[in-house]
Amino acid sequence: MPRTPNAQPYCSFCGADLEQKLGPVLRRGEMYSLFYCNECGVGETWPRPDTETLARLYAPGEYRADEGKRFIAPIEYLFELHKKWLIWRIGASMRVGRLLDVGCGSGYLASLFAGAGWDVTGLERDENTAVHARETYQIPVVTDIADADGHFDLIMINHVLEHLDNPMMLLEECKGRLAAGGKLVVAVPNFGSLQSIVAGDGWFHLDLPIHLYHFSERGLVTLLSKAGFTVVKRSHADWIQNIYGWLQSLLNRAGISHNSLYDLLRIKDGASVLKMQRPALISLLSCVWALPLALIGIFVERLCRSGGVIRCTAVVAPVETKK
Repeated sequence: MPRTPNAQPYCSFCGADLEQKLGPVLRRGEMYSLFYCNECGVGETWPRPDTETLARLYAPGEYRADEGKRFIAPIEYLFELHKKWLIWRIGASMRVGRLLDVGCGSGYLASLFAGAGWDVTGLERDENTAVHARETYQIPVVTDIADADGHFDLIMINHVLEHLDNPMMLLEECKGRLAAGGKLVVAVPNFGSLQSIVAGDGWFHLDLPIHLYHFSERGLVTLLSKAGFTVVKRSHADWIQNIYGWLQSLLNRAGISHNSLYDLLRIKDGASVLKMQRPALISLLSCVWALPLALIGIFVERLCRSGGVIRCTAVVAPVETKK
């Protein structure tokens, strides 16, 4: 959290002074840095973009087109397989029940949970996106957690926490909405990962300035503990996010136009592909050398348990009673 526009920023969670880790770098027309709290293990984007800037960055409305699918068909198919695998993993450890999908976006993941038998409610703060999710997938979607009915056996916060101005408040609200024995599953990019260290300010999942917070594994666990949770499981097994994180980060690190492969994979019509610019073509050809290195990176980070994504499963911490 900033003191003044020119002052040294301090930690939003503990108040300690922050150390500059990255930047300044030019992203989306402005210069941004990342400052890190060594006490909490959490980084913050500096300067913090204002509401108007964030509204402009989120403006394209990509969730409200083509049923919320963002990429070319083969990539979307891989994402669908991964999401179904995630549902299977969760279903293997708990019975089907009520689910709250926080930051449900297009509603696609929530719809897959509904297809697996879950009683699903989506939470999406943007009303237009919420309307799209309701109309496309016929699932109930609220724009405020206060409007969600009852308690939930599972609350998912999937790549949402890093976007929020006040992640602690959301976690505390979720704590009050978990049913007895319920679980909270939170996934965020892992700022302490091997791919983050190797790529530096070229790390794909850094995503300045849209990501306001940057969590290490220790940082996420600490934040969950402060919010009243106990982490019962940690996982770095997010294969599609991890392999693409490596691939795009290596291309960025090599000096190829920032995230140009990502932009190419979002093109959905043949005419646009034919018109793609030189950086996108270079990125595509560079996959010949970058993909093998990305696979090696996946293997090494697996050994080191330092994947580009950290997913924590948590339960409400027991209340300590005085003896």
